[in-house]
Amino acid sequence: MRAEKSRGRNLQRLLPAAAVLLVILAVHLFLERGPDHVVEIRPVDGMLDITGVDLSHEVANVDNSWDFYPNALYTSADFAAGVGRPVPEADDPDAGSEPRYGTYRLIIKARPEQYYAICSYSIDYSTRVFVNGTEVASFGTVADNAAAHVPQVGSMTIPLYSGASGEIEVIYQFSNFVHRDGGFIQPTYLSTPQNIEAFKADNDLASLSLSGGLLVLFLYFLLCAALQRRGTFLLLAVCCLMMALRDQNFLVVHALPPGTSWYLTYRIFMTVTALLPGMVLLLLGSLYPGTVKKRLTILHAAAMGIAAALTVVLPTFWLVTVCTAAWICAIPYLFCLIWGVTRHYLRRKSFQLVDALAAGGAAMLILSILMEAVYVNNSSAVSHYGIMPRGMLIFDLLIAASISLRAREQEAALSESRSRSELLERMNAMNLDFLHQVAHELKTPLTVISGYAQLTGLQMSTGHISSETPENLKVIRSEALRLADMVTKLLEYSYGKTSEAQFATVEVGPLLENVRAICTPMCLKNSNRLDLSGGTCADVCGSWELLLQVFINLVINANRHTQDGVITISASDRERREHVVFRVEDTGSGIDSAQLPHIFEKGYSGDGGSGLGLSICREAVEAHGGILEVERTGPDGTVFMFTVRKKEAAP
Repeated sequence: MRAEKSRGRNLQRLLPAAAVLLVILAVHLFLERGPDHVVEIRPVDGMLDITGVDLSHEVANVDNSWDFYPNALYTSADFAAGVGRPVPEADDPDAGSEPRYGTYRLIIKARPEQYYAICSYSIDYSTRVFVNGTEVASFGTVADNAAAHVPQVGSMTIPLYSGASGEIEVIYQFSNFVHRDGGFIQPTYLSTPQNIEAFKADNDLASLSLSGGLLVLFLYFLLCAALQRRGTFLLLAVCCLMMALRDQNFLVVHALPPGTSWYLTYRIFMTVTALLPGMVLLLLGSLYPGTVKKRLTILHAAAMGIAAALTVVLPTFWLVTVCTAAWICAIPYLFCLIWGVTRHYLRRKSFQLVDALAAGGAAMLILSILMEAVYVNNSSAVSHYGIMPRGMLIFDLLIAASISLRAREQEAALSESRSRSELLERMNAMNLDFLHQVAHELKTPLTVISGYAQLTGLQMSTGHISSETPENLKVIRSEALRLADMVTKLLEYSYGKTSEAQFATVEVGPLLENVRAICTPMCLKNSNRLDLSGGTCADVCGSWELLLQVFINLVINANRHTQDGVITISASDRERREHVVFRVEDTGSGIDSAQLPHIFEKGYSGDGGSGLGLSICREAVEAHGGILEVERTGPDGTVFMFTVRKKEAAP
């Protein structure tokens, strides 16, 4: 029952984290989708016919199949005068190399006198846009040579008007002398100006919700790293920052100030892209220390350091190659990490809720890395915005829930350990009180023995032995026996009284046999028989000495109030699922009803004893996670019952 309650509490603790995860993801997905429906439309032979498309409530995603003119910078006047035919981008006339500059052209056939707008990201890496022969946007300087070319990228929104003819000519000129890949058209969206503005606002909110959330997590984990001085938190902070900057729209539009050099922007973006997989794997390795050999981790970190240095010093032309090489170098570490983590759980032979959270978060993050590696060359959206930030968000929340749950469990264990230490300290203090009282009581029989011994010795030395002499010897003998009994009880008491008591597996059978060997001579003084029952039950978790003392104290009490009877010690592991139930039963006179509510109070005694035995017994039993109580009492005898946690149920 207690284990089920514990699992229930753990699940309740995870509900807030799960709720936060669902809310953030739902908000992000809602904002990313936007209020308008997005439809796909495709140009045919450089012509896009939207006369039959209702864009009043929809946003059209225009396929990038525009007419392409490589290594030429054409304007509307050039097309009006007649130029060469467009060629597919795959048919590169320049011996396999990407064109350094070129022109894209699209004719939109719409209904007359209509207003539209397109939004997109500029073509990498400088762009000039013409609409119906008029230049409407420019990013950097487009040129047919490297000396005149100035790269720049940015977001653009361009108004369109179909006029009386209903035709709109859109021309993109681009040049690229800083990158080995040629420029290409980014995803372009077409609709009414109102819909485009709403669409842009929704996309900005989606980008800010994801990257902004990751920046908040960056600051949080950075603070945790500073306070706790743990490398894992520092790696979490760095990964969150890099994931936030992985979104190129967030980096260019929101993170960097306007007018930032393209070269700096591009190096930052490529450095982040190149190092992200390696940093993520280092983070996962820190969550599972020892799963990957230290030498391999050092080599992996060194490879990332070299990649970072190369993205800073090499010409921008080679940065994609460096990025690709960095991703490839991370593959061996990934396989070693997966193998090490799998072997870790196989050796432990345990997979708890906190492990499932950590492993699930790691799996989501690795899956996002693999998906990005697959689609980065097939989707411009993935190339610029990535998939990893979403995986990082889910990973952060699952890891945070795992860390929180593990911290709560450790806190509970520490609290229980402190409670046991405090209990042992209190028991030691009671020991001192008890020993002071016992020392005082030991003086009485010693004084009597000394006095009668002196008197008898004096009588024998003078030869005046009388009828009182045998009585004096009886008193001496009686007091000597009482003193011996007190010393015996003191020795028995000392078994369970040590601040170094350790909890371990205790076999019930040998424990009860030891109790019988110690207590049988005491029981014989009152002609009582000591019986055992149930010694073959399950093992318990506890302190041998403390449990032995509990039994001795209970048997002493039972023997004190029983004459010519039977004292029975029994054990049962079937009555309760997580505890073994012990009973000490006698056939004595029972406990007075007026005394019963006070028998466990420290210092209270109804028969002239020290009043410490039962209070110490109760605290010792509670230290074992059990209870001690009087199950039954009356003229037919008394039954004390207490419980001790089974070994398999121990926390």
